[in-house]
Amino acid sequence: MRSLFASVIAGGLVVASACGGAAPAANPSPSAAPSAAASASSGGAPQSADQVMATLYAAAKADGEKTVAFYSSMNTGDAKVILPAFTKQFPGITVDETRLDSTKLVAKVVAEKKAGQNLVDVIETSSFDALYLIDQGYTQPYQNASWNDYQAGARDDEKHLWFADRENNELPGINTTKIKPGEITTWTDLCKPQYSGHFAVEVGDSVMYTAFIHLYGKDKAQQIVKCLAANHPSMRSGHTAMADLLAAGEFWATFMNHGHELTKLKYDKKAPIDWVHTNPIITDPVLTALAQKPPHPSAAKLFIEWLASPSGQQAIASRGRVPSSTKVKPKYPGINDFAPKYYISPKWAAESNADTKFWDQTFGIQ
Repeated sequence: MRSLFASVIAGGLVVASACGGAAPAANPSPSAAPSAAASASSGGAPQSADQVMATLYAAAKADGEKTVAFYSSMNTGDAKVILPAFTKQFPGITVDETRLDSTKLVAKVVAEKKAGQNLVDVIETSSFDALYLIDQGYTQPYQNASWNDYQAGARDDEKHLWFADRENNELPGINTTKIKPGEITTWTDLCKPQYSGHFAVEVGDSVMYTAFIHLYGKDKAQQIVKCLAANHPSMRSGHTAMADLLAAGEFWATFMNHGHELTKLKYDKKAPIDWVHTNPIITDPVLTALAQKPPHPSAAKLFIEWLASPSGQQAIASRGRVPSSTKVKPKYPGINDFAPKYYISPKWAAESNADTKFWDQTFGIQ
């Protein structure tokens, strides 16, 4: 989950490694930014998401907007199902996805802005990298009509610059042929002698250390990381590969996997997989934002409205991804309904360098 932040110097890009963790943002008055309902209607009463989308669809067609330029880290398999669902609901407007990992996405947007180009309509990527683009002024406030369907940690109540269309519930995974469900109840159980050398840690997951700091304080967070490192974990790179190896019995447990990876293994592949019911559920939001100067403004807002609405969230859920809306349940049961969520806050990116340094030193990561 290691994130990369881009800095612009001498007309080029220098990329510095970073990562971080989180808590819900404060909830100031929503009046700080224009709402979708207000922008789509001259009436006093807020409009529903369907009403706002109808207005924006008519405006997009009237202006000849036939596409949405979508820069995203959404994988190709998901995009091939989710994006056509938008076009099916709004014929004549297609979503042109530029799929890049978060580092390359940031670099592309920065390079285009430096060249005076405004080519992107909507940005969707990991929280810390999206925040970099937001902090550079490359996005604008937009409060969609489904705003209140989202928990505070899944929306920017301060400036209305982003909401989370999907999220990763970060949970320890277990192989049920090695560990019985309920045998492990929290992260520190992996510090017990019987699990020595039998669990895996992803090298880039320093964000979990940052989350522990904000949950428990720095001293306890450091104790957790140190006890895990002392119990001889298998250090791995890549959550998907790590989940597959867990299913194959390469190790008994993982310190953290994305919940949707574990559910797909359990329910689709019938693998001997389960997950630990931690309290809280550390949750990483994937941020969506409206570009500062979108080339297709009405279509861009329409797409954001759709992503935030139950229709868009159902499309996301259909792929086994976890929708952020409280109105739509995940496709697979039991992934995030057993404890409160604790959201990783994009604002904590500033702390990530120091946290990553401690994480790397403790686990001996070069």
